[in-house]
Amino acid sequence: MRLEGVSAWAPDLTWSNARVAARLRLERMRLDSRRRAVGAPALSPEEAKLFQTSDRWVRRFIGFSERRFSCDGQGTSELAAQAARQLFDGLGQSASDIDGIIVASVTPTHLYSPPDASLLQHALGIPVWRGDAPRELKGADVSLACSSWVAALGLCYAQIRSGMARRILLIGADRMSATINWRDRGFATVLGDAGTATLCSSVDVADDWFEPQRFWSWLDGSHADIILTPAGGSKHPTPTREEVESGGHLLAMDGAAVRKVLVPFIGGPAMTTALAKAGLAFADLDVAILHEANLVLNESIVREWRELGFKGRVLSAGGRFGNTTSASVPLALALNADQLPVGTRLGLIGFGGGLSASFAFGTVRQALPAWTNVGAS
Repeated sequence: MRLEGVSAWAPDLTWSNARVAARLRLERMRLDSRRRAVGAPALSPEEAKLFQTSDRWVRRFIGFSERRFSCDGQGTSELAAQAARQLFDGLGQSASDIDGIIVASVTPTHLYSPPDASLLQHALGIPVWRGDAPRELKGADVSLACSSWVAALGLCYAQIRSGMARRILLIGADRMSATINWRDRGFATVLGDAGTATLCSSVDVADDWFEPQRFWSWLDGSHADIILTPAGGSKHPTPTREEVESGGHLLAMDGAAVRKVLVPFIGGPAMTTALAKAGLAFADLDVAILHEANLVLNESIVREWRELGFKGRVLSAGGRFGNTTSASVPLALALNADQLPVGTRLGLIGFGGGLSASFAFGTVRQALPAWTNVGAS
């Protein structure tokens, strides 16, 4: 399998760190006003401090400068469709040859149905009939928190390597702004929206970018409560008014626990084990692209890699889009495709809620065309 092309599309609406800080202040004032209206005590100085942030704070502790937010009423499938159309236009190809759609996302356009893969088939006009016979078209929505895209890449590889498919449209897209709880400074300063589309195509074995042993994944549900949406799923489908008011139906994260568990794990045993399975060493990698959860957190991971022999470059989206979850790794790939000459040994790493992690190692064997609507990083 090769990556025939990659495309990234981000909404036009840019939110600076200062604008996020202003929105948090507004939420603090609204909460204080509601409490006063019912005779409750005003926010304490300690409570009020939880709403405070600034451009300087975000840049220092998270590393992001801005992020993009979708317009009201715009779903994840629309972000994905924009990226896919841009990809097909750039390649000068029709969507009619696609025989599979795999969507990596944690923010489906509709909660239970229909799946985004089917929405994209219709939106992109991918044919479902060949004459009088139904045309085989594989589809799946993959949700594995911030590991979704790299995990979905492995599924694409398995289908193409086995001969079950020849050309799969791999989507990585999330509208993370829809999950923000404006009473949670830690997540409100992090999340952003983007859609990406990658065309995965079959090639001769000699031109294969990957190999089966170069994919590695991990799960540990004992840490599931570190990144969690308490209400709104099948276990608790109807949040109470109080839960909605407090944001219990939105994402919550224990940032300190993420750093304590994931940084040493991804920086050490996870990467070491994944490389060993692939028959590689740290020194063999020319380039690594990590899920852009937090640039400061990623710097800590890379420091550990350096101590273990990693001498390559780390490519990213430069903190301009925030944490776009399933779009994060392919977004950085699209923005930096010109830095991946043929022969580049590449590591793609996703990690996040679950807890989960997915790794893929490959060698660039053909030039990777890329298109974005946002310019280079």
